[in-house]
Amino acid sequence: MKKIKNIFFDFGRTVVQHPEDGAGLRIVQHFGSDLSEADAQMLRGEIFSVAKYSNRLDEGSLSRDEYRQLLCDSLPERLHEVALAAADYPIDMLPFIPGMDKLLTKLRKLGYKLYITSNLDSLHAEQMWHTVYRNYFDDMIFSSEIKVRKPYPEFFKRACEKFKAAPEETLFIDDLEENVAGALLCGIKGFVFGGNPDEALDFILAAD
Repeated sequence: MKKIKNIFFDFGRTVVQHPEDGAGLRIVQHFGSDLSEADAQMLRGEIFSVAKYSNRLDEGSLSRDEYRQLLCDSLPERLHEVALAAADYPIDMLPFIPGMDKLLTKLRKLGYKLYITSNLDSLHAEQMWHTVYRNYFDDMIFSSEIKVRKPYPEFFKRACEKFKAAPEETLFIDDLEENVAGALLCGIKGFVFGGNPDEALDFILAAD
């Protein structure tokens, strides 16, 4: 009998590429095709800054309107239109980590229940329910929905409650060590994802 029944997945840098990285630059260039390389890089760094905006958006302490105003305050007026469009990018512009869609398909065939457990702002969390990503998961929970984000243990407690998942029967996959440590405090073993789905699969099968 399986010891592990549930697998919680982070989203950015685990299932899909993160907008702080190359994906963000492509988003900016999509909305501003005539931008210089310097302007595109500046916009990527500002719009998708986790330290300045994302953590607060994800936990609901910064509203979308406040975020948009802060962007305008920090950028030249000539870049405002592109910045605001890129900030509200459709979440399905983020491509899968190479091989991750195949891993998710394999895990479902093996009988695991799969869940998204993500720090994500309310705009993009709502969009998630209408994307191709949704097809790979049994359910999802987002920090902006429950007003607490990873790595706080309360996030993982709420996830287990929503999914009716016993911690000892659950694994957590995330790119950040601090988030994996938060899950461990709740009795959930975790794996720090480094970009290779095959390594994640080896960890899952070994844990079972």
